[in-house]
Amino acid sequence: MNLHIISDTHTRHRELNLPGGDVLIHAGDFMSSGYGLDDAVDFLNWFEVQDYTHKIFIAGNHDRIFEDNPEGMKLVLDAYPTITYLQDEGCTIDGINFYGSPWTPAFCGWAFQLHNDYEDTEIWRKIPKDTDVLITHGPAHGKLDEITTPLSPGATPGHLGSKALRLWIDENNPKLHICGHIHSSQGVLDGYGEVTTHINAACLGEDYKYSNTKEYIEWEL
Repeated sequence: MNLHIISDTHTRHRELNLPGGDVLIHAGDFMSSGYGLDDAVDFLNWFEVQDYTHKIFIAGNHDRIFEDNPEGMKLVLDAYPTITYLQDEGCTIDGINFYGSPWTPAFCGWAFQLHNDYEDTEIWRKIPKDTDVLITHGPAHGKLDEITTPLSPGATPGHLGSKALRLWIDENNPKLHICGHIHSSQGVLDGYGEVTTHINAACLGEDYKYSNTKEYIEWEL
């Protein structure tokens, strides 16, 4: 199974040129402020016509409308039956178990925020232990979770990923963990004696331009 993985496009998805394939995954932050239904619908219209057999996405901290109006967005999503949206739930494709979740450690009052260690631990306990591909908007602690370019005002240096998510991954060993959120940590961590491969697929750099090395990351399961 061939995966093409993107994240953090922030309304600039139409600048991507994706080749098509088996599975397209977006790991959240396709909106800007996250309030505009027009932005969400534009993304869904674009996502729907991408030439992939399966299309999966989750929300991120910029995609506020999915947290503020979940029932309304469910009605919107019903018009896109070829797209799978995962919010603390999973799906299975050709025997591979996927699970998606939008939550990240709290920062500046955005959407899907975890405000303390208890919330951080409890949200990841929902993940089924037989998950093969885990998709979360934010990275695990110590895994592609550092801002590596000059910090923007208010940004925090150091490892910004979830410690409880890292613990869950270390204990349950999914084949693949996909994230975004920390734009300048785009890349792949594979090997070093670990079972799980970590991919940060953020498309845009910290400058919110296509300044990262890759427009998308390809991975074979």
